[in-house]
Amino acid sequence: MLTLPKHGFYWFEASTDAVEPSWHQPMLPAEDRPVLVLFDGWNSIFRDQVVPWRIGLAVKTRAQFETDTLPRHIEQQRWYAAKGTSLARARLVDHALWDDGERDSMGKADGWLLPLLELDGPQGAEREASTYFVPLSLAWEDANTEGDEERYRSLGTAAIARIRQQAAVGVMGDAFADEHFCRAVVAAMGQRRELRTANGTLRFLPTSAYEEMAGPDLYRVPVGRPLAQSSNTIVTFGERLFLKGYRRVRPGVNLEFEVGRFLTEVAHFAHCVPVAGVIEYRGHDGGVMTLGLLQAYLSNQGDGWGYTLAYLQRVLDLQRTQGAAHSQAETSQAEEAHGAYLALAETLGRRTGELHRAFATPSDDPAFRPAPLTGSDVATWRDKISAEAAQTFALLEKALPRLEGTTLADAQAVLAGQRSLLEHIARTAAPTGRALKTRIHGDYHLAQVLLVRNDFVVIDFEGEPGRSFDERRERQSPLRDVAGMLRSFGYARAGGLRGISASPDELAQLAPFAAAWESAARAAFLRGYTGAVQGSALYESFDSQRSLLALFELEKALYELRYELNNRPDWVGIPLAGILGLLPR
Repeated sequence: MLTLPKHGFYWFEASTDAVEPSWHQPMLPAEDRPVLVLFDGWNSIFRDQVVPWRIGLAVKTRAQFETDTLPRHIEQQRWYAAKGTSLARARLVDHALWDDGERDSMGKADGWLLPLLELDGPQGAEREASTYFVPLSLAWEDANTEGDEERYRSLGTAAIARIRQQAAVGVMGDAFADEHFCRAVVAAMGQRRELRTANGTLRFLPTSAYEEMAGPDLYRVPVGRPLAQSSNTIVTFGERLFLKGYRRVRPGVNLEFEVGRFLTEVAHFAHCVPVAGVIEYRGHDGGVMTLGLLQAYLSNQGDGWGYTLAYLQRVLDLQRTQGAAHSQAETSQAEEAHGAYLALAETLGRRTGELHRAFATPSDDPAFRPAPLTGSDVATWRDKISAEAAQTFALLEKALPRLEGTTLADAQAVLAGQRSLLEHIARTAAPTGRALKTRIHGDYHLAQVLLVRNDFVVIDFEGEPGRSFDERRERQSPLRDVAGMLRSFGYARAGGLRGISASPDELAQLAPFAAAWESAARAAFLRGYTGAVQGSALYESFDSQRSLLALFELEKALYELRYELNNRPDWVGIPLAGILGLLPR
């Protein structure tokens, strides 16, 4: 689907030497896939499920399945974390065979294989610590009904292998491309179904919101084609529900489910995506992994980052075409120039404050019970941020030979002020008055909110990807979320300037206008936030928290600088400018 504004156009160019974009997903036709012979359906892979004289054949089939069929498929997937790395084996460490009892037109009931896989790299490579969830389905070419034919066609677009069983031929494919499988998953949640595995149990569990969200006529709602994300796969059910299948799964509580259920069932926070159910694996050792999540579908106008960037590029381009003199005149009138956007920014601040009040809801669950913020907490944070600052300065100094121009000058200025910055961190005192530590979003920025009818819905409560589950579940000052959003406005300012076609002189003339927008957006966001938290137990006085907020904003800018130095050297100037703005005067 493409959206064209009036008087807009797209220009497409076919090229044989262009670099494939990151979202590209190669799709081989089913006839180009390897062939796997299944002499007894899914049982063909398991030596303990076949008659004794076929054990040798099952062992051979299992070896082909693990060393060729699965690895060649996984290597091409967006959700495979070690992209570009070949696989020697996709080892089946546990599985469930699921037959929902229905038969196709030929009387077959192959059901689905729900495997948990551990991946082995090339010979001598270190084994990846992650587990992957890759549910599989079978469809046969000689199907006789329209439904069977449609299933075969759908699965053919997500084929992993061609299969043969005696005279019958078909395809093995990703089960998320099988509409029947997706509907069965949602139904199983409503039924609280459990499937035994070799080493544990697969559980399909609903939340208290399931019945209302699913509705009595869910079987009539069309199922969309699976959409591949960087670490999961999404299937929509009309505009009512979406099913998120996690691919790379880790032991521990899934924050998106844990937090989503708390906000839905306990805090009744209306501005998040409600959770309807979950697929959970529980091993005999008590370990838990979340394999899938069912949430409400939310029609939206895009995320806050995309909307903000488009808005800022539009107004910057308008300023450029109207001339520098007009641009300078508007700089001192940002409130008037950006009135509509600032109203949205204030709404975003208010929703953020309401989210933090929801996290502060009294609860019997120790994982969500608020706790007082103490001087000892602040001292621990100071020490941690000081250590991260020293690490960042060392990384920056090492990168100096690769920097140039304004970026190099800013880097030298930051390094010259490092002693002053460390002293400033050490002097940051604990806030006066009472304050709370609660659960927080943990990775809060403009891309984590959806714009819905000129309001905002908060999404993605998985926390900062670089931290462990335990770290992400710790109670923190909510100011960390506030700091993350404030830094996001800074990134939007830089992204807006980068995204327009302008000469260096024009960019220099537009910079004050963009800076005035950022200042006004920050002020509007904080105005909405302070209004929402006023009188709550979160802070006795928000004004007394501002030095701690500045400390967390500095922490975020230091993290950004380390990330950009390691991943996007062209963006290093953005966090450098942020750090310079936070240096003590």
